[in-house]
Amino acid sequence: MSFERILSRIVAGETVAQAELLPYLRLEQHERRSEVNRLLAEAFWRSGRDDYRQHARVSIDRAWLLGGFTNDLLPLYTEIHGAFGDVTEIKSAYKRAGVIAAERGNVSLAIHYFNLWQYAHYQYSRLDRFEYDYEILDCIERVARPHRLFKRSRPRSPNGKLRLAYLVKGINELGSVMVKIMLLYARYHDRSRVDPIFFVPNPEREVMASDVGRENVALFEQCGCQVVTAPNMNTPHESLLALARSIYDSKPDVLVTSAALAHFEHYYITALRPAPFIVGWVVGPPPQFAPPTLDWGIAWSTHPLIDCPVSCSLLNMELELPQRDRIAVHTRQELDIPEHAIIAATAGRHVKFQDPDFWRAVIDLLEAHPELYYLAMGVEEAQVPFVTPMLAPETRSRLRFLGWRGDDYLKNLCVADFYIDTHPSGGGTIVEDAAALGIPPILFEQDFMKFFDQVYWSPADELFDIRDMVVARGDYAALKRMAARMIEDVEFRNRVGAHCREYIHRTRGNPARAVQQFEETVTRVLKDAAQGTVTNEREAEIRELAGHKNVPVLVGRAARWLKRAMRYGERVLDRVA
Repeated sequence: MSFERILSRIVAGETVAQAELLPYLRLEQHERRSEVNRLLAEAFWRSGRDDYRQHARVSIDRAWLLGGFTNDLLPLYTEIHGAFGDVTEIKSAYKRAGVIAAERGNVSLAIHYFNLWQYAHYQYSRLDRFEYDYEILDCIERVARPHRLFKRSRPRSPNGKLRLAYLVKGINELGSVMVKIMLLYARYHDRSRVDPIFFVPNPEREVMASDVGRENVALFEQCGCQVVTAPNMNTPHESLLALARSIYDSKPDVLVTSAALAHFEHYYITALRPAPFIVGWVVGPPPQFAPPTLDWGIAWSTHPLIDCPVSCSLLNMELELPQRDRIAVHTRQELDIPEHAIIAATAGRHVKFQDPDFWRAVIDLLEAHPELYYLAMGVEEAQVPFVTPMLAPETRSRLRFLGWRGDDYLKNLCVADFYIDTHPSGGGTIVEDAAALGIPPILFEQDFMKFFDQVYWSPADELFDIRDMVVARGDYAALKRMAARMIEDVEFRNRVGAHCREYIHRTRGNPARAVQQFEETVTRVLKDAAQGTVTNEREAEIRELAGHKNVPVLVGRAARWLKRAMRYGERVLDRVA
């Protein structure tokens, strides 16, 4: 029987004995065996049979191995493994493809595959999970080395104004928080002290073709700031090289990265070292924001700083907080909610709504309190398919799935009586928005004794001084008790809401103050580095607490060994342990 006939029988769901396949599976040439396994994987996958789907996974793995990891197999490989939730295998495949592309000198393709590697968990598991891979980081460093503009860090004290080159992430993204924050810096920098310029890794044609991109560029220019986009070149690699040269030619004292590992275009520019000193914002997971090659980090919450592999300062991030009287609030009628109802709200990206236990607690609240309605903002029901079977019809009638466009979510948030933070991954700026509007939030505490994980953190409890608003991580019984009090005790709800509004505006509502603190910190760090007197603040604190003259030496030695251990892998860590 011909091989084509065997494939047709498999697609039709007929049983094919392995003896019929062996003559093709044991062909001498590995390229031919790779093609046989590719065809078998397609046939098994199309059959729809559960046992054949397992065969498809084995066949595509064989094709991938025997074919020398050729890129044309990746679509089928990721489709099959994605259906099984094999994210580790998918990440490994993307990494392998990126490394091979880099070895062949195709930097554009390498960056493309490394980006896919970085967001595999987000795409296939709906999780914000990131990790350092030092082989990938070293690969980017290698391909950048021949084009490097500063061979090493050469900090210099500012001569006159501090010249800052910002690397902008998210210029084409609707409602980008990073762009929103950078616009605040563009607006509030003291121009008598600081000369900022903003650089965008996206090619000019891409930015200008985007309504959001054009609008964001215009907003920067309205602040009196120059925006330099990557030029249109034949390849993305050439475009990034040209942008790095533009940064270098602007003669900055410092390059400030907004998310140096969020996309590897940013890390590649960082690796080119177009500035003598590089400072990175550490807004979230260090593996997404803080490559170990940074000269310094600026963290806006404690936990990322604790696990940041570079020296790092903790600063407040203050925003222009919303004012209720400036928002065209949606009415309850528009949301089909009775005027007498009590409304709870939660907001965030859909990946923050993926915990069934959280939803079980929300549903228990809806069932226990018939007057309660719940707004899930930023997620569609189809993005949490496990929730629908949990809902009784009456309960479902009091649940609203609401998306948002830009800051339009504030119109819906304003109708809420209290806010419940997302869990196990909490929110930051959204919780601040709720508090600024006088909406009391229920928060989950942070566990600093665990290694930072974006999936399991709750930074919001650092923002407020009312411990009664904070419940233990995963303690849904405590969450339900606190929510019940918010529902039943109007005086308590109003008192906490008023305090939150006053407190958050006083402590987090002055972006000019935050920008000034940033300027002072960067100037201090840069001067210390230029004089060779940079001190690690955490080391100084340890020394002060311990009162031991040898602590700086021991800490420095431990830091050096830890960096080596992280670089050379778990085997070294096991030996140290």
